[in-house]
Amino acid sequence: MNKAQRLIQLIMVVNERKQFTIQELSEEFGVSRRTMIRDLMELSELGVPLYPQVGPGGGYRILREKLLPPISFTENEATALFFACQSLQNYKSLPFENEVNAALQKFMHYLSSEPKQKIERMQQRLVFWIPPHQMDIPFLQPLLEAALEQQVITIIYEAASRRERMIQPIGLYTMNGLWYCQAYCFLAADNRVFRVDRIKALSLQEDQTMQLEKPEEHIQPWIMRMDESDLFQLEVDLTPEGVRRCQSELWLSQAVALHEDGSGTIHTEISASYMPWAVHFFLGFGTEANVKQPLQLRVAIGDKLKQLMQQYSH
Repeated sequence: MNKAQRLIQLIMVVNERKQFTIQELSEEFGVSRRTMIRDLMELSELGVPLYPQVGPGGGYRILREKLLPPISFTENEATALFFACQSLQNYKSLPFENEVNAALQKFMHYLSSEPKQKIERMQQRLVFWIPPHQMDIPFLQPLLEAALEQQVITIIYEAASRRERMIQPIGLYTMNGLWYCQAYCFLAADNRVFRVDRIKALSLQEDQTMQLEKPEEHIQPWIMRMDESDLFQLEVDLTPEGVRRCQSELWLSQAVALHEDGSGTIHTEISASYMPWAVHFFLGFGTEANVKQPLQLRVAIGDKLKQLMQQYSH
């Protein structure tokens, strides 16, 4: 094994182990202690965060923030990773430390000239745009930690009014630039979704004995999931323009039945918790949408229209 191969293998070995000694590594790699000391010094100069541990059972450790071993990518893989990282740049807050720019700079620095030039050209022609939201979201990381450890937390949640809730987070997801937390709410005794930017305070419950015995294991099935215990049939007639506007909403676009003239009809289900959103959504369509069912939604839209007429009658 030549020196370059040995250093690459050495990076992978020290990343995998919590603790090691020079003697262990020199025997494993078949080199002298002096050679291994030089190799470790070169790794340290390259940025691998090694530190010695003195005393009985001592040796070397690597700091918690490890460096990943070198990985080879094809040109298409490198391009995909670059744009995947770039798509996070419009998020002001992420549930992990936001070092996207630093990661992209390192990534570009080590690319060879040809894929680097291709990516630079593609940046002028291709953008994965996410609507930027400048609101502060300070509790993303503790929410994710609570979901990972399945801890019970107390939050102050601001919707129509501020209210204290005790929840056990299932997980987080983001959509249209906003962050959502799916959680079991002990106040409602059911699962609920919370807008993370509306969480104004968060604290860990000292008493964790109320944790759910069988917590949910995956956030994916809960994304945009309707409350099955309180569903209504949703039927809406759409003009061709209404169809185009509905196709920008992911869950509605799948429910639009198209007609030959370009108009369409929505046939799907909607839970009661989505009614306030649906009132504002379809009201914004004007005459491009005509809600037929449920009756509760038609009445709520009519009431909102009356309020608007009173507001603008003077």
